[in-house]
Amino acid sequence: MKYFFTLSLLLAFITSQSQTLQRTLLPVNNTNNQNIPNPWSGGLNACQLSEIDLNLDGTKDLFVFERTGNRILPFINNGISNTISYHYESAYINAFPPLSDWALLVDYNADGKEDLFAYNGGKVKVYRNTSSATQLEFTHFSNQLITDYSGSPFQLYVSRVDIPAITDVDNDGDIDILTFQSLGGYIEFHENLSMDLYGHADSLIFIMTDPCWGDVYEGLNTYTLNDCNTPLVNPRHTGSSILAIDIDNDADKDLILGDVSYNNLNLLTNGGSPSTSLITAVDQNFPANNSNTIATDITAFPAAFYLDVNNDGLKDLIASPNIANNCENKESLWLYLNSGSNTAPVFSLHQKNFLQDNTLDFGAGAYPLFYDYNSDGLLDIICGNFGYFNGGDHVGQLAVLENTGTTNQAAFTLVEDDFANLSNLPLNTLLNIPVAGVSPTFGDLDGDGDDDMILGDADGKLHYFENSAGSGNPIQMNLHTNNYFNIDVGQYAAPVLWDLNQDNLLDLVIGKLTGDLLYLPNSGTNTTAIFDTIINDFGQVHVANLFAGYGYSRPYFYTENNATQLLVGSESGHVYHYNNIDNNLNGSFAIVDTFAFDIWDGIKTSVSYQDLNNDSVRDFLLGNQSGGLIYFQSDTTNNNSSNIAEAPQNLHMYPNPATHTIYISIQGEKTIYNILGEVVLKTRKKRINIQGLANGVYWIRCNKTVGKFIKQ
Repeated sequence: MKYFFTLSLLLAFITSQSQTLQRTLLPVNNTNNQNIPNPWSGGLNACQLSEIDLNLDGTKDLFVFERTGNRILPFINNGISNTISYHYESAYINAFPPLSDWALLVDYNADGKEDLFAYNGGKVKVYRNTSSATQLEFTHFSNQLITDYSGSPFQLYVSRVDIPAITDVDNDGDIDILTFQSLGGYIEFHENLSMDLYGHADSLIFIMTDPCWGDVYEGLNTYTLNDCNTPLVNPRHTGSSILAIDIDNDADKDLILGDVSYNNLNLLTNGGSPSTSLITAVDQNFPANNSNTIATDITAFPAAFYLDVNNDGLKDLIASPNIANNCENKESLWLYLNSGSNTAPVFSLHQKNFLQDNTLDFGAGAYPLFYDYNSDGLLDIICGNFGYFNGGDHVGQLAVLENTGTTNQAAFTLVEDDFANLSNLPLNTLLNIPVAGVSPTFGDLDGDGDDDMILGDADGKLHYFENSAGSGNPIQMNLHTNNYFNIDVGQYAAPVLWDLNQDNLLDLVIGKLTGDLLYLPNSGTNTTAIFDTIINDFGQVHVANLFAGYGYSRPYFYTENNATQLLVGSESGHVYHYNNIDNNLNGSFAIVDTFAFDIWDGIKTSVSYQDLNNDSVRDFLLGNQSGGLIYFQSDTTNNNSSNIAEAPQNLHMYPNPATHTIYISIQGEKTIYNILGEVVLKTRKKRINIQGLANGVYWIRCNKTVGKFIKQ
């Protein structure tokens, strides 16, 4: 009560004005001048797909969980018979709680609404779909499912790298679970006793009735039949995905498995029965032999999903990587259409880039900049990337999206995806190969009136490209100097040209893997730049993830109210905001916000912040590790906070205490205060990342309610 009394005194009559950002759709055409339906969905790499009616119109839509960055992507089914047609709708993201590693939607209580099963630190957490006729909503049910292991109740274990099968395995009307043992090799059958005990399917009461379901042992993408006795000598289960469907119309569940570090899907045919399983055959070229089509070949660790995507009543097969790094990222959603039946499917490969063909997707990583590349007075977009996966390597490229709209209404056309021919330039002089992680910045370094380019790469090097176009012409970049000034920041150089010391010469600031910044003042002239001094730990900016130890800092400078401001993208996906920069280049910059604009959409973010539509308010462009872009249009609103003591203390949140994230189910702006009454964070998100807060007690206000939580 002492803390609350202090807080109520300090918060009386607080008012503030803040800038809000709204996801906005701008038209984008591809290189063939055709409209891209979902350009700003943010990229797709390693995806898990489930069916659910998001907009409650009676048609099943798509829930896509992107393992790269733990992102949620809702796609609304346009409901055209025998047609694949979806549009991205970000508004449904906030209906879901925070998720990580794997998430599947399954209707366990037979009410016609898909419930949410998700990873929770080796456990399975569950949210009931409690949607009304007009509102999509999930209600937390359990942080862990319990199963009976030979008379000993314990958590039902699912590894973070696995994907379990959650389906009615024994055909008794309730949902069971198949998952690999924690030590690997064998598949456990966790039978749901809901129908047996209560005669209905709305309970999740499990018993592990078979520790060796199917009598099969999995090795490294190998399978031994009729084997439940292989000794687990130095066991190590590194990861498997399971899809359980009836593929041969014999009323029992067969398995489609993917194995970590391998590119194929395996079909394990069940020659037993729903109650007594027995794997009798293994096909490692699935679905080629099953359907006279092309076998799945996805780098790496494919997982399979079974759902109807073309509205013909038949479930189709989709395969996507189940690993977030070093995997296929341009053609990573293989769609096989089903021309058979749901219990005897006949698959035919339809495309390798399902959903990806209808969005802006630059492979792995997206590093965008608003920049007028053709000098027509309209801001275009130049976007670097980590690279497109190419047989184990990544090749970085620059894409150019030309603004073909007007001063007040932007529209873009993708005019080039390999600007400056980077995919063919051996910028890595040691190996004589192209580089990954290409990150551009522009400025006139030779005083000829046009902007040149400095390009950072994943090896920590910089490369100087001279613009030969002349003032007022579209840029023409030619490689001038490899390994510019022999600068090497270690890994992931993210350069920015900006006159920080106000001497009318462009200086260099470089972000890097460790999450801090380097400052290289320009000691040359306006015709010859010289960067021969490196100042480490510039501004004492640190955006490293406390758990991974990496930061992937990506700086962006701008001027507002005649003062230099700094935004920094980071590994965590948060955008950090700093000021107190001018005349303080040897000091510590002031951190304004560790979660700027309440924006989060993936990890390893990169930002650009310019007035795109000539309304005197800046707009925001975000790139992420999934290789996509998200555009936010700015709007200025007044947000008033009054005496918090007047608000009832009935705001519910979980978990509490919390370490990383808290979740609040209601809509509206949330304001977090420390015990001194100081505002430490504002957001409109339901999922709130609190990693940047110090341990202690905090109050949070939303609408007219207040709650208290503990950060630990």
